[in-house]
Amino acid sequence: MEERALFKGVINIIIKQNNKILLFFRNDGYFNYDGGWWVLPAGHIEQGETAMNATIREAREEMGIEIAPADIKCVHIMSNLASHIQSFDFFFEVSNYTGTIRNCEGDKCVDMKYFTFDEIKNLQNVISPTRIALDAIANKQFYSECVRYTSASK
Repeated sequence: MEERALFKGVINIIIKQNNKILLFFRNDGYFNYDGGWWVLPAGHIEQGETAMNATIREAREEMGIEIAPADIKCVHIMSNLASHIQSFDFFFEVSNYTGTIRNCEGDKCVDMKYFTFDEIKNLQNVISPTRIALDAIANKQFYSECVRYTSASK
């Protein structure tokens, strides 16, 4: 009998402003493939925590904002075999929040910026799961897979 896979859960938060998507630039060594990487605000689901509750917690911890469950919509799921740990990644779009977005994890993220979808497509160093998921969402695909990280812009 083959060993069953042990997958972790990861949430990714999509926040849009004026048709642009918020990305953080991580340069803390976690994604140390070719230097820093642009990523969606994200985090791991803790033991005993739902994906929705993890989204609320991570929004507070990483961006200093409060979101209500009614303002969160799951728009994509990814099977991510490329991660340090195999994971199922949930992509949640947030339609409303209270507070002012700020970078609360300056030790991990050195910058945050809004990009159009076309800018993201041409941007160097967007982590593969972010790139794959945003492209799939734009094409109205609810599921995707990432089997390896790449450093190319496309």
